Amino acid sequence: MSATVEANRELQAYNKHANKPRWTRYIIVGVIAFTAIWGLVALYMFSPPKYVSKFAFVLPGKTGSSKVNLENIGEASSSSSSPFSTRGINPRVNYKEMLLSDTVIGTAARELGIEYADFGKPLVKLVDETAIIQVSTKAGSPTEAQKRSSALVEAFNSRIEELRNDELQAREDGISQALSIYRARLKESQMALILHKQNSEYVSGRQYEELSLRLERLKEERINSLASRDEVSGYVGQLSRSMGITPQLAASAFILNADQQFREHLNNYQSATATLAVYRSKWGEAHPSIVKEDAKQDATLDALQDRSFVLVGHKDMNTIKLISLSEANQNGTLFQDLLVSFAKIEGQISKIKQLDNAISQHSNSLKQFAEEAAALDELERNYQVAEAVYTSAVTQIDTSKTDIFGSYPLVQLLASPSLPINPASPNKILAIVGGIMGSGMTLFGLFLLWKRKQLIQKILSKSGFGTL
Repeated sequence: MSATVEANRELQAYNKHANKPRWTRYIIVGVIAFTAIWGLVALYMFSPPKYVSKFAFVLPGKTGSSKVNLENIGEASSSSSSPFSTRGINPRVNYKEMLLSDTVIGTAARELGIEYADFGKPLVKLVDETAIIQVSTKAGSPTEAQKRSSALVEAFNSRIEELRNDELQAREDGISQALSIYRARLKESQMALILHKQNSEYVSGRQYEELSLRLERLKEERINSLASRDEVSGYVGQLSRSMGITPQLAASAFILNADQQFREHLNNYQSATATLAVYRSKWGEAHPSIVKEDAKQDATLDALQDRSFVLVGHKDMNTIKLISLSEANQNGTLFQDLLVSFAKIEGQISKIKQLDNAISQHSNSLKQFAEEAAALDELERNYQVAEAVYTSAVTQIDTSKTDIFGSYPLVQLLASPSLPINPASPNKILAIVGGIMGSGMTLFGLFLLWKRKQLIQKILSKSGFGTL
C-alpha cells in the first residue's frame, strides 16, 4: 500500500461505507486461522499416547585410596580423587553425552530388537547443585517405555565398563613395557652382584663387621696377655730375689729342667753322688768301688755340663745345684712355682706372638676388604633399588586394577526405571488451553488489522501530516 501525505492538507472524515466490504476478508482469514489452530489441537489430542519411563543416576563424591608397603622392598599406592574436585570438568556432562551417544542408544535398540530411529533420543537432565542425572524415555506403552529405560541403563553401564577396561588395559600395557626395562635392569644388577661374589672373598657386608669385631677382640686379648705376662714377670722377679737367684739363672734352670736328656744325666749324677757318699763312709779313697763311682760321677757331671752348654750356653754349676736343691730342700716348692711361672711367661709370650700375627693378618684383610666392601655395597644398593623399582611396578599393576573409577567415576542407579501409569502425551488440558490462547491471539490480530487505518489516521492527524 502506498499513500502520498501532503502537509497542511484539510482532514477528511472517515467513510464507513467505503470500508464496509472489508469484513468478508477478515472472516475468511479468521476461519482459516481457527481451522488450522483447532485442527492441530485435534490432531495432537487424537495422536497415539506416549508413556514416559524415568530413572536417575547419582555420582558419589567420596574419594578412595589404597597403599601397599612391602618391607625392605618398596611400596605402591593408588588413589581416586573426587570426580568434582577438578574445576572445568564435570563427569555428569560426560555421562550425559554418553547417554545421548549413538553407541549407547544403538546398543539399547539392538538389545530390544528395534531400529535406532524408533528408539528415539532420551531426555537427559542434570539437576543443579546435585550429583544426580535424570533420564526419561518415551514409548507407546508403559511396559515398552520401562523396557527402553532398562535397556538404556544396561547399555550405559556396559559402555562405562568397556571404557574402564580399555583404560586399565592401556595403563597396564604402559606399565608392562616399563616393567620389561625394570626386569632387565634387575637381572643386570643381579648378575653383577653374583660375579663379584664369585670373584671375591668378601661376599657379605657382615663379613667386614665380623672381621672388625674379631680384630678388636684380638687387640683386647693381646692387652690382657701383656698384662698377664707383666704380672707373672713381676712375681718371678720377686720370687727370684727371695730365693737369691737371678732371673737368668732361674730361666736357665727352667730350660734345663724341661729337657729330658738333661734330667737323665742329672738323675745319674745324683745317683752316683749318693752311691759315692755311701762308699766313702765305708772305705777309703783308694778303694776300687770309690774310684769307679768317682769316675762315673765325673762322667755324668761332664755330660751335664755339656748338655747345659748346649741348652743355655754356659756350664754354671749353680744351675745344676738349683735344680737338685729344688727336689730335696724346703725351697723346692718355691722353685716349682718359679718354674711354673716361667712356663706361664713363655706361654704368654708365645700367645702374644700369635696374637700379633693374627692382628697383622686381620688388619691386612680389613684393608683389602675395605675396597671390596665399598664395591659390594654399591652393587647391593643397585640391586636393592632395581628390585624395589621392579616390585613396585609389579604391585602397581595390581593396585591399578583396583583404581577403576579414576577417569570414569562411580555411578549408581538412584531410581530404577519406572512403570508409567498415565500417558505423558497427549495432554488434553494443555491442548485446549493452547487452542484457546491461539484463538485469542488470532482474534486480537484481526482486530488490530481491522482498526489499523483509523489508528494510523489518528496518529497522523495528531502529528500534523494530514490523512492517508
